[in-house]
Amino acid sequence: MITSNAIWKALEITINTMTTDDLSKKQVCIGPGKLVQIETQKKAFTDDTEVASTTLLAEKRQGQPMVPEDIILGGRKRYLPKTMAKKVTITEEATEDNDIPELLRPSQRLLASAYKTQDIDVAGLVIQSTAVVGGYDNVVLASTAHVLPTGGTESNYLNGGVGMTPSVHALIQAAAMGALLKGPNGIIDGVTIKLIVCPEIQRYLWQAIIGSDQLPGTNFNDLNVVKDMKLGLLPIKWLDASSTTQWGLKTDADNGFRCLMRRKVRSTTWSDPDGEAAHHGVSYRMSLGHSNWRVWIQGSV
Repeated sequence: MITSNAIWKALEITINTMTTDDLSKKQVCIGPGKLVQIETQKKAFTDDTEVASTTLLAEKRQGQPMVPEDIILGGRKRYLPKTMAKKVTITEEATEDNDIPELLRPSQRLLASAYKTQDIDVAGLVIQSTAVVGGYDNVVLASTAHVLPTGGTESNYLNGGVGMTPSVHALIQAAAMGALLKGPNGIIDGVTIKLIVCPEIQRYLWQAIIGSDQLPGTNFNDLNVVKDMKLGLLPIKWLDASSTTQWGLKTDADNGFRCLMRRKVRSTTWSDPDGEAAHHGVSYRMSLGHSNWRVWIQGSV
């Protein structure tokens, strides 16, 4: 039971400053054509398992039995939701003494922080592509030694892990690498590069590379073949603080980056009569990671 008039005022301030804007629209990494699209997580955990499909058929002689084939399971990726939360406390003294109304906007500020937290966490999939293990094979996202269920390894890191600077040649190499990637059964399956992901500082460099009709740097005498790739461009401002040289490409591989929402962003307001304060909290539950490493080709770090 609320007995203090000041607490009522604090709650009123909180409620009156609640925003109806769709703050998710300001997210850089989440949404159609971006790094991830949010999926609903219906259970306490979600498992993705890599399955090595059957290999090529073998000749069968007349009257002889067919060659048997085994279905080989690869690694498993489990998604467990994390709860992210924070609260703001408005005391009776704050409501009495505050002469700057803009300071008391807990709902707007916390909701903005929640959506930024989601966005930066998704950007972390790329920022930490050479540092954090995960996926089907429990290897870092960008590696020269991804393990195949049927044996052998594959690379999704340009130039043998050395990397390449942004250029037409780098995109041609990345497209070829994607097209020649082996599937779980060890046979070339291939993926198509779809989206350039880079720091904000590289935005206009890439626009010149993929937007020119003629090849940059050759007095425009040659055709720019990468323009026909129709690649999307996603500059991520969260990358710049980590590295201004890092870039890579998202492909059309299935079960790549995954963002599973167990509980959407939710606001809660409650009071503390004994402490003469009102509290406003925001929380959500989300699972994040990658299953299929073929979703990413690392250009450079």
